[in-house]
Parts: sequence; structure tokens; C-alpha cells
Amino acid sequence: MLPSTSIPTHWAFVIIRFKMNSSGIRVGLDGFFLSQPATGSGQYTLHLWNQLSHPEAGVETLLLRPASSDAGDELRGQVIDVGVPGFARSAKAQKLWWEQIGVLRGVRGGQVDVLHIPYMSAPRINRRRTVVTIHDVIPLIYPEYGGSTTMRLYLRLVLPAARRATLILTDSDCSRRDIVRLLGVAAEQVRSIPLAVSDEFKPSTDAVAEAEIRQRFGLAGDIVYNVGGLDVRKNLTALVEAFGRAFPSINPSTRLVIAGGAHTGNTRLYPPLEPLIQQWGLEGKVVLTGRITEADKLLLYQIAKLYVYPSLYEGFGFTPLEAMACGLPVISSNRSSLPEVVGSGGLIVEPTAGRLAAAIVSLLTDEQFHRDLSQRALAQAARFSWSRTAEQTREAYWDASSLRPIATR
Repeated sequence: MLPSTSIPTHWAFVIIRFKMNSSGIRVGLDGFFLSQPATGSGQYTLHLWNQLSHPEAGVETLLLRPASSDAGDELRGQVIDVGVPGFARSAKAQKLWWEQIGVLRGVRGGQVDVLHIPYMSAPRINRRRTVVTIHDVIPLIYPEYGGSTTMRLYLRLVLPAARRATLILTDSDCSRRDIVRLLGVAAEQVRSIPLAVSDEFKPSTDAVAEAEIRQRFGLAGDIVYNVGGLDVRKNLTALVEAFGRAFPSINPSTRLVIAGGAHTGNTRLYPPLEPLIQQWGLEGKVVLTGRITEADKLLLYQIAKLYVYPSLYEGFGFTPLEAMACGLPVISSNRSSLPEVVGSGGLIVEPTAGRLAAAIVSLLTDEQFHRDLSQRALAQAARFSWSRTAEQTREAYWDASSLRPIATR
């Protein structure tokens, strides 16, 4: 079972006190998103905790989470569970209570020196040294992502506190520049630490599973794959048009597979692709899978011939890195953080239909070029690891602990 300390919601502190390591520091990692492992924040928190859960180099990390968290008992390390009050009934109310009150109770119960919030949030009233990870500032760049009244109010609550963090971590140099520019913080307050992907992303050796997924989705020939999301900044209309332009020059059995589901009803944020597919006469040639499992996502990487990611903005770009780790050549947009992630492991192009089409034809008709880029993709992916991410994060904890606390009243 998971070793943990439970903190009641009242103030009669019944707490097991941990012995303080006088030669090191104690960090509290906010584990709220561990109950949502499919999200980017959930993946980041989970992989970081797996690396940080054992004391190393004088840094002891405790996981702070709501007692109602669905995170599994397979998690190792020291955990502090904080009771959630009964009045916080809805998911949004629980999240808000946790961010502003609950996580600070965990901090006090664990005698934490540095608090790490692994997403764009922070308690408004907090005198603890705090590290905040801001993965991107998409709502500040694209109004359609931050335009709802609820989102605007939430940003007004959390952004001032995030600005006052002792240190801000982010996933790329691109995001670091945007955070400095849009949040108005000092450049030395923001540090970029690249992320990584799970070890499960690797070339396939399961011919039976490959054959099954091909049959299930009707994929007999080469596959051009995309699984990065269907929202407007993913630029999938350019990808569909590019495939239509490229199709006369490639094997007619080739299929474009776009995986994932859209939120229905919001066509401004999730423009439908079917009209464009019909316009280019690509019915039956473009496969829209809808929502898929993580296992199917991995198999599609492993059987694909090419991964195309024309996104206009990414704080990091997990899916191109996942593709490269599977040995899959990547065609990537030259925007935002993607050149940092893809590097020499792919073709980096202007994300217009014409440039994308030319790159698709090039890689699907030149086998030697395809083999070379596949090897470069594996080499580029190997440069990223969660152990390296954790090592740099520990260094950030040390630096935050030596800085003067920043009052946020």
C-alpha cells in the first residue's frame, strides 16, 4: 500500500511529522493531476514523481494530493493525503479549493521547504518558496482558448500568484521567451527544462498486434499519421489539403490517419474536417479514428510510415517526440518550440499545404531518405529522458530554496 499521512480538514492537526534532513531540503510536489493521467499535466507529474520519489542529493520530495485522489496505490514514496471538505462537491470546486487551500495544508503537514506546482497555478496567499511549471501560455496567445468567462476569471486568479513564484519552470526556450514577454517577469526567474516521453514508445516487434490494428482500421498500405489533437491551432486543415495535393504522386493505397476526438458543438475551436475531405475527393483515403486508447496510439506510431505535425503553437510537442522514439520520421512545423524538439530528427517546414505536400512526397518516394531520417529520429529522441528532466528540476529546487521568500499577500 501507499505510505501516506492523512490530514483532516479541521485544524486539530493530527500529523505525522517527518524528520527534517538538516543537510538537505524538503520539496512538496502537488499531485492533483495524478488523477488525470491522460492529460499533459498528469503525465508530467507522474513521470517527475517516479524520478523524484526517492531522496537524492539532499532533496527529499513528498507528494501532496487530495485524499479523494484516484491516483493508484502503485505510486511509491512519501505521500501526504489532505482531506477535501464536503462543501467542495463539484470537480471545479474541488480543484479551486485544492489550489488555494488544500495544497498549503499539505505543505504545513509535511514541513515542506519548497512547494512545486506542476502546472499554471499557485495559491494567492502564500509565503512559501514556490516553483511553478508553466507548460505554455496558449490562452494568452490564442483568444479562442481563453475566451470563456470562466477561463478569464480563473486566469485573473492564478496568474498574479504564478508571476510571483520564486522560480518558473517551462518546457522549452520558446515558452520561456513567451512567458517573460506575456507575464512580464524577469528572464532570470524563468528556466527551461525539456521533458521526455515514456519508455514504451519504441519500434514495434509485435507483428500480430500490427496486423490486427491494420485490419481494424482498414489500413493496407503506407500510413501518414497525426494524433496531436483536433483544435484549430493544430492546423489540420493544412494537413488534409497537403495530403490531397500529395496523393497523385504517392502510392494510392496510402492513407492519412488522424486520431483523436473533438468537443462537439464548438466549430470555432474544433473546425470539422469532413467538408475539406470531401472537397479534395479524399473520402476513404483519410481515416478519422475518433478517440483511441493509448495502446492503439502507440501501435499506430509503430505501423505508420510518416508522422506529420503542422501545429502552429506548442509549449513542447510530445507527439513528435513519441513518434521519433518509435523510429518514425517526422515532418514538423517550424513554429514555436517544435524545432527545439524535432531538431535533426525530422523535416522542419513552413506549415503551409504546399510545403507539407512536398515533404510528404519526398519521404514516401525516397526509401533511402526515409531510412536515414528514421535513424536520425531515434538519435534525436534519445537526447530526452525523464531522469535528465528530474536532475535539472532538483537543481531548480536548490536554487529556489536559497532565494529570499517572496510574499504574495
